[in-house]
Amino acid sequence: MFYKVIIQGKFYFLNSNSYDKLVGVINKKNAVYYKNDIVFKELEFLDDENFMVNIPRHVGKYTDKVWKNTINLFESCAQFAVSGRVLMWKVEEGKVLDFKEIEPTGDRSAVLNFRRGKEYINVEGKEKEAHDALSMSIEKCNKNALAYERRAVVNIMLKNYKEAKEDFQKSLNLDNSISEAHLGLAKILMYENDLDEALKHLNFALKTSVALQSLHWQSRRAKANIHIIYEEWDKAEFELKLLISRKFEPSNPNFAWRKEDLFNYGIVKYNQYDFNAALELFEKSMEIKDGKEKIPEKDKYFYLGMAKKNSGKSGYIHDLKRAAELGNEDAEYMLDDIL
Repeated sequence: MFYKVIIQGKFYFLNSNSYDKLVGVINKKNAVYYKNDIVFKELEFLDDENFMVNIPRHVGKYTDKVWKNTINLFESCAQFAVSGRVLMWKVEEGKVLDFKEIEPTGDRSAVLNFRRGKEYINVEGKEKEAHDALSMSIEKCNKNALAYERRAVVNIMLKNYKEAKEDFQKSLNLDNSISEAHLGLAKILMYENDLDEALKHLNFALKTSVALQSLHWQSRRAKANIHIIYEEWDKAEFELKLLISRKFEPSNPNFAWRKEDLFNYGIVKYNQYDFNAALELFEKSMEIKDGKEKIPEKDKYFYLGMAKKNSGKSGYIHDLKRAAELGNEDAEYMLDDIL
């Protein structure tokens, strides 16, 4: 049986000695064990000039045996690498059957501290330890783009936003394909109201990620928010239509944002004068009891009331009164004209 396989990533090696050892191991394993029963039969991912493994996104149909052999191959690469990662997905009919994130596993200090820093990030109260470990990793290997990206995340946790922005930029200067760094930098730029620059990085985040990653959809949501601010309704609709059409598992971070996605899509349809569609989206959103959202209640009731009014439905005065009570000035003006 054949499965859809997606592979992308890079491994960096400290010097020619480490790289040459890697090439020797790969050639031997391929000849003895794999017998070319791997995804990359020509070993075209080897970059002799730069001492690295470089895999631009590759998509193909392969058997389970080829999948497993290729995992084993890149795990062998990881033993010699000092930084980087390889991401692998096995997919059937849009469902992820298996996922592998393969990172360096050697005993070099840069590798050990990077792994330690990543572990500390997930432990509450260990932010300083995470920062120290990642800084040590960078000190030992200052070309580790992923270490800069992870340290940027820790800096955000520590509210060191200036340092976080610098680390995201350093990460991308080393490797412009780190989608997490593009998204992280875009969020900081949005906070700084540098929306045009944020859009550029969100587009890179989408280009360098795949739709199987949650950050891909987080980037679309951020893009939609910028287009709404710019009142670029058609562009916002494109992103939000994709978002609400996607079925996220409860474990996916995007699942919790469906309430806001539906309401924002309603705002877009309202401003496209499709009031019936807008009302339906507003009502669906407000039926969801739990979820993340940043839309103030006063604005939600205003849009709900206005969508009802423009759709010729009853109950809009009640909603506008509720919006006015919560402090929406536009609702107050509307009520003055109506009552």
